[in-house]
Amino acid sequence: MIATRKIRLGLIAALLCLSAQTKADDVFLPKQSDLTQPFGSRDEKMFRSPDKVYYPEIWVDCLGGNLSKHGIKADLEAIAEGGFSGVQFFFGNRGGIWPGVDNPIECLTKEWDDFVRYAAQEAQRLGLRFTLQNCPGWAMAGGPWIQPSNSMRHLVWTETHVKGGKDINIKLPVSPQQETDWRDYQDLMVLAFPTPLGSRQHLLPQRTDSNVPHLPWYECMRSGWHSFDLPATTEANPHWVDITLEQEDVIRTVEFSSINGFSHWFCYEPGVNVKMEAIYTNGDTLTILHTDMPASNWQDNMPISLVCNEAPSTKTYRLSITNRNNMRLSSLRLLSVARKNNWESEAGWTLRNIMYNNPEPGHPKQAYIDRKHILDLTQQTDQHGNLRWHAPSGEWTIVRLGHINSGMKNAPAPPEATGWECNKFDTQGAEEHFAGYIGRLEDGPLAGGLLNGMLLDSWECETQTWTKDMEQEFFNVNGYELRLWLPAIMGYVIDNPETTSCFLRDWRATINELVVNRFYKRMAELGRASRLSVTYETAAGDVFPADIMEYFKHADIPMCEFWQHSPEIFVGSLNFKPIKPTVSAARMYGKPRIGVEAFTSMQLTWDEKLRTIKETANKNRIEGATHFAFQAYTHNPLPDVLIPGSSFGSDIGTPFLRSQTWWRHMPHFTTYIARSTYMLERGIPVSDFLWYLGDEIDHKPDQLAPFPQGFKYDYCNPDVLLNRLSVAEDGCLVTPEGVSYKAMWMPQTRRMLPQTLEKLLELVQNGATIIGARPISLATLSGGDSVRARFDQAVSKLWGENDKPDVRNVGKGWVLCNMSLAEAIKALQLHPDVMSDDIQWLHRRTDSADWYYVCPQMGSSYQGTVSFQQLGAVELWNPVDGSIEPAMAERHGDRTLVDLDLKQGETRFVVFRRDKAQGKTPTLQAICDIPLSNAKWTLHFPDGWGVMPQTLHTTELLPWNNLQLSNEGKAFSGTVTYTTVFTLKGKTSNQKYLLDLGRVESIAKVKINGKEVCTLWTFPYQADVTRYLKDGLNKVEIQVTNTWFNRLVYDGNQPENMRKTWTINAPHPSSPLRESGLMGPVTIHKFRVSKVASIN
Repeated sequence: MIATRKIRLGLIAALLCLSAQTKADDVFLPKQSDLTQPFGSRDEKMFRSPDKVYYPEIWVDCLGGNLSKHGIKADLEAIAEGGFSGVQFFFGNRGGIWPGVDNPIECLTKEWDDFVRYAAQEAQRLGLRFTLQNCPGWAMAGGPWIQPSNSMRHLVWTETHVKGGKDINIKLPVSPQQETDWRDYQDLMVLAFPTPLGSRQHLLPQRTDSNVPHLPWYECMRSGWHSFDLPATTEANPHWVDITLEQEDVIRTVEFSSINGFSHWFCYEPGVNVKMEAIYTNGDTLTILHTDMPASNWQDNMPISLVCNEAPSTKTYRLSITNRNNMRLSSLRLLSVARKNNWESEAGWTLRNIMYNNPEPGHPKQAYIDRKHILDLTQQTDQHGNLRWHAPSGEWTIVRLGHINSGMKNAPAPPEATGWECNKFDTQGAEEHFAGYIGRLEDGPLAGGLLNGMLLDSWECETQTWTKDMEQEFFNVNGYELRLWLPAIMGYVIDNPETTSCFLRDWRATINELVVNRFYKRMAELGRASRLSVTYETAAGDVFPADIMEYFKHADIPMCEFWQHSPEIFVGSLNFKPIKPTVSAARMYGKPRIGVEAFTSMQLTWDEKLRTIKETANKNRIEGATHFAFQAYTHNPLPDVLIPGSSFGSDIGTPFLRSQTWWRHMPHFTTYIARSTYMLERGIPVSDFLWYLGDEIDHKPDQLAPFPQGFKYDYCNPDVLLNRLSVAEDGCLVTPEGVSYKAMWMPQTRRMLPQTLEKLLELVQNGATIIGARPISLATLSGGDSVRARFDQAVSKLWGENDKPDVRNVGKGWVLCNMSLAEAIKALQLHPDVMSDDIQWLHRRTDSADWYYVCPQMGSSYQGTVSFQQLGAVELWNPVDGSIEPAMAERHGDRTLVDLDLKQGETRFVVFRRDKAQGKTPTLQAICDIPLSNAKWTLHFPDGWGVMPQTLHTTELLPWNNLQLSNEGKAFSGTVTYTTVFTLKGKTSNQKYLLDLGRVESIAKVKINGKEVCTLWTFPYQADVTRYLKDGLNKVEIQVTNTWFNRLVYDGNQPENMRKTWTINAPHPSSPLRESGLMGPVTIHKFRVSKVASIN
């Protein structure tokens, strides 16, 4: 028996080793030793030919039942040939059933399992990592396996108002919505408190008068359902409405509809200012509210309550609204009861910036709830909600509280794969969800190591406010009981606004603890137990109130996203989906790779060009993103038809497809991406400052906030400050991985925690520098008087009692207070890392080199001199072609001036090396130009696209739609071959010949004398052709590829049975054709070459 058991254990161990080896062969991160070793010749080799781990991945969207094995085989082969290292699969539900798909495959069926296994096997055969989104759809973590009891839960309540001084025997109501079966209503408790001052009903207008009288102000305030639009206006000419109440009253709260409802496109940058004035019969006015609306989020569907200063009662009020953008107002309520300012956000129902206006509104204490008078009547209430209680005298509010299924579902998923979002506050939610999808696939169709990674994409399930053990969890985090503070979650002020703010911070801290460690940590544990890489996208601090960085510590790859978008709208902007918080989290928690969902869009044009996509990539590289996952490749179940196919089944995403006109050129772009990724994951990042996000768990910072030119920063959160920062010998703050910062900047110090202040004191005494104002108050209710004493002591030691600008020496370090960051930089005598207003840059370092990734501003070129705070041999590394050449540079003290000439979208790595001497820089002296634009060109169009004539001879390079072609030919999309010949005389060894194609729309593959020279897919459309030319006759061949736009416009004007293309969202048939082709001028520039030393 013992021997048999040993044999069995040995077989199991061998199988486990074999399985681990299968997953061990899956390389998803560079080796740490490769990233941190000294800079040298190996870097030159890796830059020119990066390892596969540095190549991008791509999202593959399988929509509805439009699936086939032969289609996915063709897709994956095209992806592998395109230079991608992996695929990340999604199973969504957009666009309906495609033409020619006779037997759609339902999700989660045996046929679907078979398809998924086949796709994974094909990916493995082709050397592609295979990652799955953790549920059907792209958001967020749920499915039909989640029961309502294990779903995301919300706190709910009903209020009953009674007169006291007598026995109360009533049945407390539950709203009909809460009694719906799928809501799974669960009773919690019954509380009672003296009813605060003010009417329980919103105040109704008797009449309204406005400078925009045609708008239904009156109806909106009385019925609450009249929506209307306010055109953009200015501060000098605001919209205003005079509101005459039915009787005199005091307005203490104004409730507006959701900020996201004002304008989804500008929810983070609402640009709305509101002002409320009390108007008296003697002509006096008193401003009781004047504030900007806070930054919100794109899933905010809650109203916003703004507190007003106390004022004598009156019958008439004026509301003025200044809105920078067009906005829609859906509801407007005036309340005489006091609410906590912006309580809907601070209590965790949505996410908006904390508002510090009106901290002391002067309301009488009767307008608030005295916590000592809150009663727990749960024991006096039976299971049916029947309350028996002798109420003390006075007016009382009785609240019956429960919790329900929030109703959020994973989306957009096929109907058969749609279900409740799992509980994000309980490990059981994560466990049941993992088992229902990833675990099921791992144990079934993807057994044997076919699955390599798990992704948690967009959080699109709004917020969660309850779980079954919420009270105990709150106590575990904060050390005091939750129950009697719950009216603050309903918007009431308990004791006073400041005390309520501190409680609500503790509430948000509990939410953060639960979502970070009950959900994200547990999902990571489950994934790693299955030997999967774990990738998390933006969630906390973006849509729901939690630390925007902390949950990323549980991911192998923190992931953000960026969009191909128009800069004039919010969706897709840096403030919509910021990159820096994710980048900062990766740097703070020692993650070498920052994943990014790249090039997503809601503005599909079918005129997407690699050069414009590249420019967007450059901009977001500057923010710190390193590893790209292209969004998106939509699976085409029919390999040879339905071209170009669909982008995500709608107008979402950039269409990276095997049927794209330019797909065969994709390896040039992916290699460009890989070279950049190598250099941006190599070494460690260099920034000057840590921007401390504060202790209050606020919304994400403004990504467009001004910052001193030439300096960089990363964010720091409380968890990192307390657990991962120390002080280096030079006084810099440093992470365990060696990322260092000159100082910590603390713009949000109004309320702070004692443990934060004590850690700051420790760091400063050890030599660190901090910049920030003296805190005003505690951020928490935890700990009582002892915590207040710790707070006061730490504040006194760090800031003293001086409220004036000061540079204060504390221990070995410094505290700079009551001054701007720019003033602090001057006081510290810090100098910019890079000096140039017109260049974007990012800095990294190893022991023997520093390098800067540089590019012009979006839409611009750059020619000039940039000053770097570096010394060493200077080289320019070009990620487009892998070339490395010495730079023209001049040393000035401890800085180096480097000459740069960058066309629109061009990038370079400016590398300062300490392992070699400065090389000589070639200089070019122009000799002459050889014009080819007016040469005899032959254009050849491919068969099958109705181009007449198919071969065209011309001496004038014009756009295809301006050539003498058939109408169908003018709208051609694809590749046209241009050929010409010219004679060269007197070629010598010290000459260089540069082919300049001028304007190209949009890709040119160049051959000379039958030999392939290069593919030009971005600016500048120039190539060194010296070694391909010969004395005598030379033949030039240029294959020019445009986009699908023109053909889709043409087909949009044809009967459906005559069309040669198919897509779901095509350009409008009335769109003018875009100019395509080689338009020149085409010139060969002839130079004389010499080399000079470049550094003086």
